Amino acid sequence: MMTENSFIRESERPIVSQNVSILLVEDHSEFRQSIADYLRLRGMRVTEAASGIEFYRALRQARFDVAVLDINLPDTSGFDLAAELSAREDMGIIMLTARKEREDRLRGYGDGAHLYFTKPVDSEELALAIENLARRGRQQVNRAVGNSSSTLRLDRARQTLHDPAGRFVRLSGRELVLLDYLATRPNITVSREEIAGLFGDIEPDPESRALDAALTRLRAKLKAKDVELPLRVIKGVGLRLMANIKVE
Repeated sequence: MMTENSFIRESERPIVSQNVSILLVEDHSEFRQSIADYLRLRGMRVTEAASGIEFYRALRQARFDVAVLDINLPDTSGFDLAAELSAREDMGIIMLTARKEREDRLRGYGDGAHLYFTKPVDSEELALAIENLARRGRQQVNRAVGNSSSTLRLDRARQTLHDPAGRFVRLSGRELVLLDYLATRPNITVSREEIAGLFGDIEPDPESRALDAALTRLRAKLKAKDVELPLRVIKGVGLRLMANIKVE
């Protein structure tokens, strides 16, 4: 049986890590706790999830640098979770599983995993892998924000969005409220529930298509005027604005 002492060798001296946020998805409670305890000793912030339901709930409540995923979960597969996360270029994905077959490894990488570890795992190696993935993700985000920094301007009074070339798009009331809200949260995932709070008649259910339809209309407007808005949709979770918008 896996215990904390068997997972962390007494000779190890955890080095305090930078403020890295981890989503750890593992249904074996003792194994999950031993990993979480060690990562916390290194200064990481760890959110634990024992199922797919808890995974999605955690994603709606916070952003994470790295997700560590077991494959065999009670209500879903870690492969499916990895595929869901693969669109998030700023988030590292590590599979941590007892499944050692080549086919499983290939599927894991094919579904978007950056690394594939098998149990038992060396705690220090796992921690270093997490730190490296988190650092890489933040560098990508900084480049994306830097490349598009201050390129757009939101005029509240005229209800328009302007780009550096002088092109602009007239916004509906809802579009203005949405962009105004996102502009205060660049590079932060804003959940569908938060957006539903802005528009009381938009159902926050992840299966609802109301928000998707609104985004489709906004993107059509932007495309017609050749205005680029780096807005990323995180499927089933929310939106992330990958730029700084100047609000006037």
